[in-house]
Parts: sequence; C-alpha cells; structure tokens
Amino acid sequence: MLKKLLSCLLAMLMMSSVAFAQDSGAEITELRTEIGDNVVAYPQLAGMADAAVQQKINDDIVLSSGVTDHLITLVTLGQSSVGLKVDYKASITDECIFSVLISARGSKVGGKRDGHAYSAMTYDLTTGERVTLHDLFADEEAAVAFMEEAALATLSDELNGYMEYSDITPIPRNSFTLDEHGITFWYPADQFQLLSGYSGACQFWYEELNGFWKEERIPEKPDAQAIAQSVEAGEIPHVPVKMGQPIPEVTETYRLLREPDAFPGGRYFVLEDPAFRSILVISDSLSADDAHAVVEGIQLRRGGLHGLMIGQTAMDEWRAVLGNPSETIVFSENMAYDYNLPAGSCDVYHFGSNELRLHADETNTLCAIQICK
Repeated sequence: MLKKLLSCLLAMLMMSSVAFAQDSGAEITELRTEIGDNVVAYPQLAGMADAAVQQKINDDIVLSSGVTDHLITLVTLGQSSVGLKVDYKASITDECIFSVLISARGSKVGGKRDGHAYSAMTYDLTTGERVTLHDLFADEEAAVAFMEEAALATLSDELNGYMEYSDITPIPRNSFTLDEHGITFWYPADQFQLLSGYSGACQFWYEELNGFWKEERIPEKPDAQAIAQSVEAGEIPHVPVKMGQPIPEVTETYRLLREPDAFPGGRYFVLEDPAFRSILVISDSLSADDAHAVVEGIQLRRGGLHGLMIGQTAMDEWRAVLGNPSETIVFSENMAYDYNLPAGSCDVYHFGSNELRLHADETNTLCAIQICK
C-alpha cells in the first residue's frame, strides 16, 4: 500500500523554479502536490556545481521536515474536514547560507488531529552541513544568554494564562533560519504554542546582536537623509507593513495575537508573526468597523531606524543628526501609562506628511521609535 501511495505522489509532483540563482550556483526550486484545497509544498536546490552537496541538502530537507509523512497524509485525507497545508519559506544569504522553514498545519501534524509544526533548517552550501550557533557567534553561550533574556522580556507579556505550552526558554538552538533581516528561532509546538494553534517563534535583527557575531557587521551610523526618506515613505526597514496598508490584509497575513489595545486617539495591533516582536501596528481610534481601517503608524520597541538604536542612542546624539525637533512632548507617569511607554519625553519631527516620534526614557535614552500621520 505504501509503495502504491508513494508512486501516486511522485506522479503528481510538479517542479517549478521559484527563486534566483546566487554566486554559489544554487537555485531554489519548488515541489508541490495539491489535492483539492490541500497542499504539500517544499523547496529543493538545483543548479549547484557540486551535485553531491546538492543531493545531501535536498535529502535532508525531506528527511528532517517530515515531508514524506505529510504527502502520505495528503493522499489519504479523503473527505476530512481538517485538511492539510504545508508551505515554506526559503532564502540564500551571504551567497553560501541556505535557510528553509517548512510550516505544516492540519491533519496528523505532530500526532494531533489538527496540529501545527515548524521545521527549520540552515545549511552551508559549500559543505552541505547544517549551520550551528557555534558557527555564527564568537561566544555561543553569551549570545544565547542575551537572546533568552530579551525573549523573556519581550514575549512574556503576551502570554495568556490559558496557554498550555508557554516555555520561552530555552530557545531552540537547532531550529533557526537566517534571512536578509536576521535570525529567527522556531519553537516546537510542545514547548511554545500560541492560542491560534501556531507554534511560537522569536526573531532578532542582525543589528540587535552586534558584538556577538563571529563576522561582525559594521553598525550603521545615524543617517538623516535615510531616516527622512523612510518616514516620508511610511515604512521602516525590516518591518513588512507600511502606512496606508489595509488592517484586514495585515491581520490576515500576520495573525492578530489578541484584541487591539486602545490608547488616546488610536489602537495598537499586536501580531503573532515573529517579524513583529516588540513592534506595534497603529490604526485609527476605536471603531467597530475594521474593514476600512488602515495602518496609520508603526512603533518599534526593539532594533532601530537607520542608525538610531533603541536602548543605545541618546537624545543629544539624534538631535545632533536631525536637528531640533518641531515639538517635544513630556510623558508624565499618567501619560506613559495611557500609551504604555516609559515616562520621559518624545521628540517630534516632520518629514513630508508623516511624523517621526523618538521616545526617550528618564535617562534620555531612546526607548521607542514611531512613524505616524
């Protein structure tokens, strides 16, 4: 029976090129099987000069992600109401690092009737071996300690008391991906799972981990022109939404973690996707109709904006780059409570039709960056 099922699956597989070639010669291609509304899709490499390395990686993707089991489930679903969706993200960075994330949701995933699981794999394209944190960080233990402390500080507040699996630490050292933005850790479902049923994840931008990488990236210096252009365009590097984007589109793509928080004049939307750790999407004031709501602001509470770094840049430093603000708002304890920000002050700058708000705590250190109307 198993042999017959696998033969059937092989007959249904379709391959199509879905990504670009890098200097390594590798191209990312896709294998996809669809039956009705159900799908199993996963990446494979093609075009590499070293066929043995290419085959080694391709085989490991299939073996390590449970793709074969998902394919068998796919052809045996019948009229199951649960269904199965297996999709992926894949990227090649720095010419020789290949990362794959396979997300499986549905029937028999993780041994559950309707489960979810991530499979994250990162490879060295020169050897075919898995990349480890030891390969990336000068002191793995120090880097992990820093990331675990940051993860606890930023994710714990979002945990619900009804969550069965809510262990943010230890971070899953062998389950991570790298892309153009940074490193993301993908948790097993039986360690950290969100109320939506999706497994948890935690992302760090490269610049957040400066001082830990073996191959250090040169920190970006504050750039007034780049900052102005970003604010005027209504977007922030690394953040996959921009001002004016419909809120329903954002919440459908990145999943709303909980009901929006109200603040004077608007709402903060907290999203599940790891790209939004400590990043809030802002929309208009309290309204029963979200169908026509749009993104009216983005607030960072981690990372930075073209050299302005949260937790590092002092008020004197950004004023030296951007000049004196149009306005400075003093955040009293009551006002800080209303906006869920530290007491301190906020410098306001105008670029085009948009504002840049730089929030400082009581030590005059940058603690939040916001662009808004």
